[in-house]
Amino acid sequence: FFQMILTVFLSNNEQILTEVPITPETTCRDVVEFCKEPGEGSCHLAEVWRGNERPIPFDHMMYDHLQKWGPRREEVKFFLRHEESPTESNEQ
Repeated sequence: FFQMILTVFLSNNEQILTEVPITPETTCRDVVEFCKEPGEGSCHLAEVWRGNERPIPFDHMMYDHLQKWGPRREEVKFFLRHEESPTESNEQ
């Protein structure tokens, strides 16, 4: 049973963060639900790498996603954005 810890920043200043346990079954939606406040509306997870931000789809498997970054994983930051994901809202 493999487990990773994903650090997710809850605000832009990177001072508030939470650590989310990630297993091979963990989806992006699980991470968002873990991080957001009870009753909070639409949120999404965004990854920021070298100044580029992109939203992560809710059905993304986070363990695989982190594995793909390999040694560069240290350079990637994950943020909980307190708004609907641009990609999710386009698809509806």
